[in-house]
Amino acid sequence: MTNLANSQEQTVISLPADFSGFTVDGFKDEFEGLVGTDTNFIILDFSKTEFIDSSGIGAIVFLYKRIEKRNHQLSLLNVTGQPFKLMNLLRVDKTIPFIDSI
Repeated sequence: MTNLANSQEQTVISLPADFSGFTVDGFKDEFEGLVGTDTNFIILDFSKTEFIDSSGIGAIVFLYKRIEKRNHQLSLLNVTGQPFKLMNLLRVDKTIPFIDSI
């Protein structure tokens, strides 16, 4: 389902083409597990993601708030197309950094 790449400094999670509704539910346990890790940098890879809705954005914001309390960082990699437009409209990019490469 997901491609998880770990190193001591960062964890990269590849999100699916459609990150909405039931798909988001499948990531709840994984996101919860990230909160408890010692990884300093968490990167959500949007390279394959073509669609996101409010439940997907909600899950990302929830993850961000939880890991920020632990002084960890979240970045969003390769956000383009509809996900970029929606997150830009909702000003997610003002809070969570968008990056083009690792």
